[in-house]
This record gives sequence, structure tokens and C-alpha cells, in this order.
Amino acid sequence: MTNGQARSVLAQGAAARSRWIWFLCLGFALIAGGVLAIMLPVLSTLAASLVLGLVLAGVGLFQIIQSFQVTGWAGFVWHLLVGVIQLVGGALIYLNPLAGAIAITALIAIVLLAQGLSQIVLALRLRPASGWGWLLLSGVIALLASAALLAKFRYTSIYTPGTIAGISLLFAGCAYLAIAVTARRIG
Repeated sequence: MTNGQARSVLAQGAAARSRWIWFLCLGFALIAGGVLAIMLPVLSTLAASLVLGLVLAGVGLFQIIQSFQVTGWAGFVWHLLVGVIQLVGGALIYLNPLAGAIAITALIAIVLLAQGLSQIVLALRLRPASGWGWLLLSGVIALLASAALLAKFRYTSIYTPGTIAGISLLFAGCAYLAIAVTARRIG
């Protein structure tokens, strides 16, 4: 590692360390959103679509706000992009819940695909920093969730698009909790 790279890693660590609480809050928001997405689809398809749309839009908005708190962080742009994808995808799902289960399932799969790819790129961008593996795992899980939805599995009351998206949100929340703990421990 060159001196310039070492200074860059230290500066990124300082940016994350000074704002670790924002990563912690984002992690808890994603976990709460994941739990809601898993628990509420049982009520009805329409309610599940509305709730999932609100959950994705809400955590996306929170992630956008949180990303501006860590602008010095190397993953700022990708972090912001994941938030925008979640916000726009959630809004589209919420605004059009009657489009049918296939369209909503495809839309959720596309949002998870974009989220997964963005998280993987962000993880690779942060790779020298501690905790990057959690983001990579979260991105891979989002890609697997997207693939499961696109494979058009038969859904039961337990295995729904909302459940799959909720599991992805839970893992993303855990990844950001790991980043928060790592950033706090460094400081």
C-alpha cells in the first residue's frame, strides 16, 4: 500500500468513525423494515404491496439522509445510490399496488437486483476497510432474493415477495450494524 493509499484509508476510517451512529441508525431502520416486510404480507396482497413500498421508500429516504452525514467516506456515492434505488423502487411499488402480483414481484426483483449490485460495488470499493465483507454478503443476498423472485416460485403465505425482500433488508441492516460497530471500535 502506498502512502497515498494509506492516507486515503485513514481518512475514510475517520469519516466513518466520526459518524458511526448514523450507520447504527441505518442498520436498525433496515432491520425494522425487514421485520415489517416479513410480518405484514400475510394480511393481504394489497396491504403487503403498500407496506413494502412504504418500507422500501422509508429506508431509502433514511439511507439518503444518512449518506450525506458521511460524505467523506469512500462509499458515499454508492451508498447514496442504494438509498435512491430503494426510495424510487419503494415509491413505484406503493403508487401502483394494483398492477398485479407478477408486476409487483418483478418490480421488487428489479429493486433488489439494483440494490444488490450497488452494495457489491460499494463493498469492493471499501475492501481495504474493516466490515466490507458484510456489505458484500448483503449484496449477494439481495441478488439471490432477486433471482428467487424472478424464478417465479410459487408463493405461500410464508414465502411471499415481501418475505424475500424483508430477508434482504434484514441482512442489509446487519451489514450496516457491523460497519457501525467496526467504526466505533476504531475510534
